[in-house]
Amino acid sequence: MPAPEVTLDFYSRTVSEALPIKEFTGKWKNAPGNGENTWTRNRLDTGAWLGDWGVSYTVRYDYQLQYNRATADLYYRDEQGLPPGEGAVPVYLNALQLEADGIKLKRRWYFYSGLFLQADISLLKAREFQDGTIDGLLTAGEQLFSGNANLDYRYTDDLLLKHEFEMPEGEGIAVDITAGYRDNNRVISLQVQDAYNRIRWKQAPYTHGKFDTANRDVEDEVQLAPVFSGWRELQDHDMTMPIYALGRYTQRQQNFQWSLDLEYFADDVKYRPGMRWDNLPGNPYLGYEGSDKQWLLALSDEQNIWKLQLGFDDINLEKAHSLTIAMAVAAHW
Repeated sequence: MPAPEVTLDFYSRTVSEALPIKEFTGKWKNAPGNGENTWTRNRLDTGAWLGDWGVSYTVRYDYQLQYNRATADLYYRDEQGLPPGEGAVPVYLNALQLEADGIKLKRRWYFYSGLFLQADISLLKAREFQDGTIDGLLTAGEQLFSGNANLDYRYTDDLLLKHEFEMPEGEGIAVDITAGYRDNNRVISLQVQDAYNRIRWKQAPYTHGKFDTANRDVEDEVQLAPVFSGWRELQDHDMTMPIYALGRYTQRQQNFQWSLDLEYFADDVKYRPGMRWDNLPGNPYLGYEGSDKQWLLALSDEQNIWKLQLGFDDINLEKAHSLTIAMAVAAHW
């Protein structure tokens, strides 16, 4: 009978394109830069393997905010009490958030040819979600910032209009797939998270309508207290999360390994070359991702009992736009 293995895995990756992560989640003191995405993916799994079968308790928190530069600039001006820019402002904001936990069932296969495959199925109890879009056009006049925007919004916490309701229940499934090839000198792998996923919310609040600005006799400031007209109801809602994929090629040399990682998320592909030194204590790894300018540092042992990762684009984490933290621990008998 195979020996059991107990594991603990934690992974957190956050990217904020327009502003540093800390500032984006607080008071906007500086004008936003380039970029139209802010997102975070967080996973915690603790469980056990017995041979090629595994089970774990899993917790996940996902948040993705997509916006255009005009909307980010408009929000900054409102935060600072500054006058709006001239001309029409196309407003766009899409929010997608999920908090859930549940049981993950895992199965892995190894083939004599060097091919390997793993499938994870998570049976989830969803706690919170946001799924909505604001889309419209605003225009600055001499003494009035006017326009309208459409709202299509489902949620467990109404962050816009303070809708009160009974908390809906959400249940669903998510499937992760890992496949690849391994021999003595190289490893090729592809991990696809949320390859298939679906969360069903029963009687979730739904708000649909339009914001129209009104003159509040405040000159030379952005007017962001619009009148809302529309309707609300409770509906069953099927929610899906975007695919996240990570591909890796690793080539072993005499005393080191070099690798290339390709990360896909939010319609963007990031490349990260790296190198690991097997002849040094802790097998240190150093990688660099060009578009986020993030360095990734890692330490691990030869038997895959423990692993630590830290990634950042600025050593002063208060100014970081990209942050990765990961750890894994395993116990064998």
